[in-house]
Amino acid sequence: MGIIGSVLWCFLIINYYSHSNVNGLTIGILFGDYPAQEQLLINNSISSKYENGEIIFSSNIRSISGIDSYTASETMCQMISDGSGVAAVFGPKHSISTTILEAISSEFQVPYILTSWKPPSAIESEYTLNFFPDASLFARGISDIVKSFGWKSFVVLYEDDIILEKLQHIFVLQKYNKNDRRNRIILEKLGPGSDYRRILEKIQTSSQTNVILDCRMENIIAILHQAKSVNMLNAFNNYFITNLDAYTLDYSELNTTANITTIKLIDDNNYEFLEDSMMKMGLGELIHHKKFKTDIMLFYDAFWFMNETLNELGPAIMTNPVFCNRKESSVSGKKLIEYMHKRVSTSHTLTGPISFDHHGNRISFNLFVVDVLHETNIATWSSHNSTLQVNRHFDEKLTAVSNLQGTKVIVSSRLGAPYLMLRQNEDDDISTGNARFEGYTLDLVAGIAKIVGFEFEVRLTEDQKYGSWDENNGKWNGIIGDILNKKAHLGVADLTITHERREVVDFSLPFMSLGIGILYKKQPRGNSRMFEFMSPFSDSVWTYTGYLIIFMSISLYFVMRLSSRDWRSSQLADKEEVIVENLWNIKNCIWMIFGSLTGQGCEIFPKGISARIAITTWWFFCMILMSCYIANLTAFTNLSTLDSSINNVEDLARQSRIKYGLLEGGSTESFFENSNYSTYQRMWSNMEQRRQENFVMSNYEGVEKVSESRNGLYAFLMESTQIEYVLETHCDLKQVGDWLDSKSYGIAMPLNAPYRTAVNGAILRMQESGQLADLKHKWWVQKQAERSCAAGREYNEKRGSYELTLMDIIGIFLVILFGIALALILTILTFLWDIRKISKKQKLPYCKILMEELKFATFIWSSKRRYRLQE
Repeated sequence: MGIIGSVLWCFLIINYYSHSNVNGLTIGILFGDYPAQEQLLINNSISSKYENGEIIFSSNIRSISGIDSYTASETMCQMISDGSGVAAVFGPKHSISTTILEAISSEFQVPYILTSWKPPSAIESEYTLNFFPDASLFARGISDIVKSFGWKSFVVLYEDDIILEKLQHIFVLQKYNKNDRRNRIILEKLGPGSDYRRILEKIQTSSQTNVILDCRMENIIAILHQAKSVNMLNAFNNYFITNLDAYTLDYSELNTTANITTIKLIDDNNYEFLEDSMMKMGLGELIHHKKFKTDIMLFYDAFWFMNETLNELGPAIMTNPVFCNRKESSVSGKKLIEYMHKRVSTSHTLTGPISFDHHGNRISFNLFVVDVLHETNIATWSSHNSTLQVNRHFDEKLTAVSNLQGTKVIVSSRLGAPYLMLRQNEDDDISTGNARFEGYTLDLVAGIAKIVGFEFEVRLTEDQKYGSWDENNGKWNGIIGDILNKKAHLGVADLTITHERREVVDFSLPFMSLGIGILYKKQPRGNSRMFEFMSPFSDSVWTYTGYLIIFMSISLYFVMRLSSRDWRSSQLADKEEVIVENLWNIKNCIWMIFGSLTGQGCEIFPKGISARIAITTWWFFCMILMSCYIANLTAFTNLSTLDSSINNVEDLARQSRIKYGLLEGGSTESFFENSNYSTYQRMWSNMEQRRQENFVMSNYEGVEKVSESRNGLYAFLMESTQIEYVLETHCDLKQVGDWLDSKSYGIAMPLNAPYRTAVNGAILRMQESGQLADLKHKWWVQKQAERSCAAGREYNEKRGSYELTLMDIIGIFLVILFGIALALILTILTFLWDIRKISKKQKLPYCKILMEELKFATFIWSSKRRYRLQE
């Protein structure tokens, strides 16, 4: 306690002398570990006798240790036995010694007054009266206040384990499930020392933005400074400080836009009463209420309550010395404590209404919720009916707007026409910042920013996803993940408002309504093409097959020339040399390749192992290729004669020929996955079985898949607004049936974001003024006027859904490339081994023979040579 508090105590207790009607009473005061100078100051102040009528108070002030119970009990016994005894004893803050002091007061019926928090687990005493709020009610008040914040998850940052009893009721606000990482309460103990950055960094990486802080008052500012150093004190963060003296601190030095609230017992409406009293004592320079801590105010109310009680009881209260070594008790202690239990005070108190239960616990009080940065009361919790009265709507809006205006708002979005697209610069200039983009989203945010008055920067989410729960890493991805990870203030895109997303983020009012529709291809005219036989394969497959034939023919030719076993004897020239001939000229190699491809035979076959490997891999390739061609051609021929049109979602669900899919990770996927309607469940099961085939990573990919589908064998499920945009330029597509559901797009922001009201107000203004409708017409119609179907864009009859692409048969190409590589390696090894044997046999230099053989092998015009005998 500081000098200011000590002086105030002097004034408070002296003030009681001048208003009492009981003569000769003594009040005992036990101080904890206070400096001797302050004790002397208080003692001198109380000893100063201010007379007014019949009453003169005296005091018996002593100091005790909070951890030495034996000495504390000895001091207590000496105090109640001195002189004529004491009417009551005011004890120090709750400590280890409190239990023994309460036991002495109960044993000898001396009222014991407390003004500090007492754990609910502490032993009750009928002679103890605590002016601090009852621990259970106080915990319930904190719980109701936290509940009003609407936090889905939060971190409790605390110093002492005993303090957790103060917060006991908040632990039931969320059901704890160790396997659920989204909604839970996290406990973090600050521990010893003054450096808490390691714990704060841990909280920062967990994406938690809501913190309940319970610590000593002298540590609060230091902890918040360290939180700021790890980027935990910005507009994303919410702090609730449970220390009742936290409101007295100066938070201006933090220079933050974070939302910091705390609680207090002091009623601002009663400060006039305190100021008047202090002015009479000549202490006007100490009037500023922020100098007075909660324990001093509670001490003031306790003395005032005692004084009024003694005035009402009058001469009926007497004191007598009580000795701890005798079986005697205070003559008026029981009457005094019983009367104080029943007495109720509702006025002239600094800490609100005062009343007690039969255990001496205070059950009447108010908790005032304070916005410390703006020094305003935003709500009041009353213990009378456990209700929270909020009075902050208008001020909160102004505060949120000022916070937005003081910082650059980060907007997370994703690319997707027409919402956000990269700007096409005719002069090839590289734009920066928001100038890189264009689209509906950018214009929408610009309109909101103009109304509210803030600057913003659009940033693309890294994975280009809207936002869904990833079971693999236990985190949200996409735009929702950016909001939760405090990378952005707002998430603006064609982002659907869903129940799952609303559990972790808040959404603005909808700026666009829509539903899920079916995008389908119009039925093409029935004219056949001249080269219909090529339809089973795409153009790329045919092209690469031709390249491969040429490559295989040339490769086989060189393999045969390097393989000694594919040279045969032509004529015997002499005993030393044999003329050999290679039948595998380039024409024969090409014939072998083409013959194998068409299932024909060949009169000659390779004898070397390397050549046989090459031919075998080619035969394998031909077998797979022809099988795919025949199967696909058969299916294509049969399906082309069937009617594949659909008229609604029921038609789509009943048939099995037309495949359908949707955007992976979007709200449409969640709709089908969580639907209870049997038709949608059946459709989800069909799509899930062929997920890689039916699902796409972007709407653009889905549109292209529908457009390129042959005979309308693929339908894409997507938002109706996107379908409207696509149909403006894709004349070969159409929407089938009605909407499957009804939903809306909204702007995502952190839970309980203080600027939500300001954003909603801006959206309402834009909607009422017609700006939202104008923006949609601009990006859906005007910007596509030159490419629209009305401008005469030709109907595209190109087919291609069931064409086998290179990626479908890439494995076959890999097999043959592997076979050729293996054949070439074996050919080279065999060739080098033969050269080595010739060199040893004829005792000629290895390099000389190698060069001669290589020179001949590369002389492609000659197919005959002299054969060197190896035996």
